[in-house]
Amino acid sequence: MITRPATAADAAAIKSLIDLYVPAGTLLPRTLTFIAEHAHDFIVAVEDGRVVGCVHLDDYAPSLAEVRSLAVDPKAQGSGIGIALLDALEELARVRGYTTIFAVSNNDVFFRRRGFVERDIPELNRERSEVSRFKGVYAKDLTAARG
Repeated sequence: MITRPATAADAAAIKSLIDLYVPAGTLLPRTLTFIAEHAHDFIVAVEDGRVVGCVHLDDYAPSLAEVRSLAVDPKAQGSGIGIALLDALEELARVRGYTTIFAVSNNDVFFRRRGFVERDIPELNRERSEVSRFKGVYAKDLTAARG
């Protein structure tokens, strides 16, 4: 399995992965057009030539970005793909100059194990109340880009 920046050609595979988690409310839907136009903000995991995972780095403020649309093919879960995607996303965030990334999620165990801590981000209070399924905001401060 490798991780790499997504391209517009990956949009349909990314959308299919995200769509697996929309009915339960775990992820918000994304259109094919949105994904294709923002492909440069997505990382994909590829195994045997097939996209098996994705994650989106969403600009939130000059120093703050959100981890969004983290999805792994259910058949591939538990094999470290989510971790690899998050690691690649963190590196992309560092390269782009973000000092903090955050996720709005109920999966506190996953994010805490990756060095995220629960944090109050006042700008998210309205969003959290509107999407009441998600109770936790987990943030991670990043070090400078490795080079």
